[in-house]
Amino acid sequence: MRPNLLLRSFLVSVLACSLLSVPGWAEDHLLTIGGGYSPAGNQASLERNVLFFQRLLEEQGMGRLQHDIYFADGDSKGADLQVMDRNSVPKANRLMAEFFGSEENLGLAYRNHQVPNVKGQTSPANIRDWFSTKGKKLKSGDRLLIYVTAHGNRSSNRQNEHDTTIATWDNKSIKMTELVKMLDQLPGGVEVVTVMVQCHAGGFARFMFNGGDPDRGLSKQRRIGFFATVHDRPAAGCTPEIDEASYVEYSSFFWAALGGRDRAGKPIAIPDYDQDGEVSFEEAHAYVILTADTIDLPVKTSGEFLTVHSKFSEGDDGLLANDIDYSQVLELATASQKEILEGLSEQLKLSGDNRLVDAWKATQTRRGPGRNRQPVSRGQDKSRDVRREIASDLKRRWPALANVLNPLAIELITTRSNELVAAIEEHPKYESYRELSLEAKSMLSEQKRKVKFDRFLRTADNVIMAENLKRMDDQEQFEQFQALVAAEGRTLRENQ
Repeated sequence: MRPNLLLRSFLVSVLACSLLSVPGWAEDHLLTIGGGYSPAGNQASLERNVLFFQRLLEEQGMGRLQHDIYFADGDSKGADLQVMDRNSVPKANRLMAEFFGSEENLGLAYRNHQVPNVKGQTSPANIRDWFSTKGKKLKSGDRLLIYVTAHGNRSSNRQNEHDTTIATWDNKSIKMTELVKMLDQLPGGVEVVTVMVQCHAGGFARFMFNGGDPDRGLSKQRRIGFFATVHDRPAAGCTPEIDEASYVEYSSFFWAALGGRDRAGKPIAIPDYDQDGEVSFEEAHAYVILTADTIDLPVKTSGEFLTVHSKFSEGDDGLLANDIDYSQVLELATASQKEILEGLSEQLKLSGDNRLVDAWKATQTRRGPGRNRQPVSRGQDKSRDVRREIASDLKRRWPALANVLNPLAIELITTRSNELVAAIEEHPKYESYRELSLEAKSMLSEQKRKVKFDRFLRTADNVIMAENLKRMDDQEQFEQFQALVAAEGRTLRENQ
């Protein structure tokens, strides 16, 4: 029996190698477009995003795949990356800035980026060249995964607010409609998956349509995408800080969901919401919506498709309204949608069947005593008052601290720095100040709290509009929607 088992193993290995070498065997191809538009707009977090993605690919056994990376100024040796390490600044200087000046840009410096194996500069010309050369060599059945970690801007076209842009090096850009033209060069049967985290990324969700125009119908090429935020909002995340523990942006959570570990390498609760043993792209997207405390309002292609082709009830038309009972929404929701709705309900303390209306009310602003509409305040940073009190006490001791450029102030951060550090850290209220500062940083801002209500409502809206699309009796559109949902439900390692 043992020789037969060995022979069988050998034959399986030979067959596997043969399949990998057969022309037409489906393969994954990776294209990363990253970095800023200039050194001042090329923050360290953009570099670290690419490195995190590379690490994920290695851990998932995908490091062998062809991965073409275009980042900032390419392989130029110039200092193109903005970094900020506050701990590189002497403690006395940090305390002086914190209590008597400004901490803005403290520890700021520039260096050359450290992304390995960069193909070239992030420029429209280079990206176009990739599609016209390498892109054309892809085969039917192949999958192209595009990761964009860059800056983005609103559309400059008043006739098409969804034609947003990816900012590229040397203050150039790529419009959504321009990317569509590049994708059109790919051979038929190539599936495209994008993850985009730039500001206004959601405009690119319309790349699924011919010419980026919903009126021209869905492209025959399957294109799905996951975007940090909608077309008319900025996105969270770009920072020169080198401490990755402080990074809170879409792809940090998305890649963590697919890999099972966060940026620091710590295991996360696996978001296998449908319990099929795999984490799909769609489940990773849901994990971001539920977990990330940011200003982002994430969107995916199937949701954008519903925005274009579905609607809410306008009367006696057999469709569902956008304020139906929560229990009915939950009954229609997918596993991921249920997880989002229930999880956000708990976070936002929503309960009862009227919670869609309650959530909508929470997104509204109240009218203040003046003409401006003011957001509802949910707390304040109490550490500020304590900081001012400590600063006032030190100014009584050293009146020259009224201006940090006075000679005595300079002495207190140079030859007499120990005196300044001791005076601040030994102040009776210093420890209380530090505790209050940490508490303030952990507070969910009003803007971030409001966007969680927006996420709750957007998820509920997608549930309702999916059901309405089914009821609208357009079989072709409903099948197109189902195909998008199925593609979004695939996994990163599906072709491996």
